[in-house]
Amino acid sequence: MSKHPGNAAAMVRQRKKDSNNKRGAVLATLEAMERTRSPITVAEVARLAGVSPWLVRQEPLLDEVRKAQKRHATGSMTSPETTKSTTGSLQVERDLLRQENQRLRHELQRHQRRISELLGDQIDGTDAHSQSLRVQELTDQNAILSKQTSERTQELHHAQQQVAALSSDLQAAHSVNRSLMTELNRPERTRPGRT
Repeated sequence: MSKHPGNAAAMVRQRKKDSNNKRGAVLATLEAMERTRSPITVAEVARLAGVSPWLVRQEPLLDEVRKAQKRHATGSMTSPETTKSTTGSLQVERDLLRQENQRLRHELQRHQRRISELLGDQIDGTDAHSQSLRVQELTDQNAILSKQTSERTQELHHAQQQVAALSSDLQAAHSVNRSLMTELNRPERTRPGRT
């Protein structure tokens, strides 16, 4: 008999939670790949979702991958079954945008520090002409980096607009889903197979 039966139950609950989270990540990734019309393969879904390809090859996930591949091949829109994973995919996209934004900030700060260091090194042991040339070079590099940062900011802004548009689509889908569920749950409505 185990000394800690509660620990085993907690471990089982945690495993189920982890499994559900991974399955949710796979479904969210499939949804995002369909929206962006990316080629859908088991390996790519697993890589983007951050899970093992083995998990993606298990039913019912493999069935979802096959359905998504079929929809991708025919060019049809996502089915109502995958609409419920839209919230998760939007959150994934938002998190990825935040990470990219943070990475760009760090990169800009690193470049700015490096320019300051180079400026200091050059000024400390060269003549005035060499210093002015080096300052010009660094200014040009800074202009290039500023342009790159501006482009990344525009890309981020565009992606945020896409997320906002998808959010409104999701709200509309939720509204339709709620009205359908209300209609289905009305007591006077008879369900197939019941008398």
